[in-house]
Amino acid sequence: MKIASSPQPSPPQVCGGEGEDGLRRWFCGALVWLGLQYMALAGGMVPPAPVVRDEAGGKALAEEIRSAVPEEDSEIRGVFTVAAGKNKTNTPVVCEVKRHGGTWETIYQAEATATAGAERLDIVHSTNGASQYLYARAAKPGAPLPAAAPVTGAGLDGPFAESDFSLGELGLDFLHWPGQCKLKGEMRLGQECYVLESTRPQTNGIVRIKSWIDKDTLGPLVAEAYDSGSREIKEFSLDSSSFKKDARGRWQLEQMYIENKKTHSHTDLKFDMPKEP
Repeated sequence: MKIASSPQPSPPQVCGGEGEDGLRRWFCGALVWLGLQYMALAGGMVPPAPVVRDEAGGKALAEEIRSAVPEEDSEIRGVFTVAAGKNKTNTPVVCEVKRHGGTWETIYQAEATATAGAERLDIVHSTNGASQYLYARAAKPGAPLPAAAPVTGAGLDGPFAESDFSLGELGLDFLHWPGQCKLKGEMRLGQECYVLESTRPQTNGIVRIKSWIDKDTLGPLVAEAYDSGSREIKEFSLDSSSFKKDARGRWQLEQMYIENKKTHSHTDLKFDMPKEP
């Protein structure tokens, strides 16, 4: 069988004597020649295609997601379920969205548990600026909430309601990080997604987040968080089986979870969706 239609060079001639010794040398040389031909045809010598990185597209995508104003005010109740080893805690939570013209608030209120006081996180979003975070936590179960105080910088990496969600993660703060790069789109959870890589210049904690953004809703479906050594620290995902459409044809989400691979714990956030009439 011919390897190609064009004339092929003869196998390399190996110097040697006549007889069996010369035949063995010729045969070994022919095997080397055939191996090189096979590697060339199979693409073994072709370098892998470079990863396409679009920084301008990444900044534009992050800005578009940040500027998506909610259609209406809403209030929804849910439960944080935190599992670490054999320990499991359930914390009721209320999530509110309130619009104020060019800004809107996302408010998380966690009830007190047997071991922790109540908490409140107020995230003020705007279409043309960074989000503002106001946080308050009661000193102990049953104690009143103090006045909320602004949180910035490393404080946003602190947990909310003793869960694996940080304050900044609940506000999608990575969309405001200085490094934004759009990668090649992929399918995740059965949806066509943009892939966005967000980075920030620090050495401790999470420095890079790779997120899969649903092309239809611009909502993050999956996100992976890495430290400066490229070790995966956290993984966030929506529960694709919980996607449902309401009477107006809008997608609703009932459950999402986050896993902390460093502490070997994970948190489920399940919403109590209103029943359709």
